[in-house]
Amino acid sequence: MNPANFRNISLGLRSIKIVANNEWRAFVHNKGLLLSMFMQPLITYGLLVMALNENLSAVHYAGLTLPYKQYALTGVLTFFMTTQMSQAMYRATVDKEYGLLAIKFTNGVQPWHYLAGMSFFPIIGLLFQSAILIVLGLLTGGVYSLLYLLLSLLVLIVSLEFWSTLGIILSTRISSYEQRDVIMTLIFSPISYAAPTLYVFSDNSPLIIKILSAINPLTYQLKALRAVAFGSFNLMEIVSAILISIAMIVLAQVILKRMPLSLAER
Repeated sequence: MNPANFRNISLGLRSIKIVANNEWRAFVHNKGLLLSMFMQPLITYGLLVMALNENLSAVHYAGLTLPYKQYALTGVLTFFMTTQMSQAMYRATVDKEYGLLAIKFTNGVQPWHYLAGMSFFPIIGLLFQSAILIVLGLLTGGVYSLLYLLLSLLVLIVSLEFWSTLGIILSTRISSYEQRDVIMTLIFSPISYAAPTLYVFSDNSPLIIKILSAINPLTYQLKALRAVAFGSFNLMEIVSAILISIAMIVLAQVILKRMPLSLAER
């Protein structure tokens, strides 16, 4: 039998469970990461947002007048979302470096099964941080509506699929954790600030800011998140966020199907 044919074998949905279970074990055993994730909401919202809230007036958004802390809380949620992309890159890089990706693909794990299973790690991390942030928001009056905010987490998870999938795609092109860190620092960290996360863009914003915002996927994901979190439920904005994630998943499917497999990185 041609070894290449093994890539066409499929374990079905059971392979998602196998990959996800491995990611769950990796998550719960990483105590340092859990501590870091616990501290991020305390620092970003508890210190930064609450300090800015004392000096900024109310924010006018989608026909609403909101306290700054309520507006910024949704932006902080997306910070955590883009940060979790780093975890997807890290886990996929481990698989690629030690030949685990080749073993999985030749033993019945299809690309979309792999994407679904590998998303488990960042999803759990995002929900963990979101829970801490929501508690802080409730204690400080930073939650506009608890029900709407909980519903908006569905939009957040769908949007996370874009970033975690993008991280997995990038991991196929990098060979070290140092390269991953450079990518996150020089390219994707600025993405969080080229969207209206902690501030509102006005018509008088510089042209370069308007251009960066217009081509930034996070801008449209933020609009969808806030459409739910603040109760406007703009269908066009929600559908746009979903389509962005679907497009990235389809692209990743094509790339992973065609990538060469190796049991070790040279």
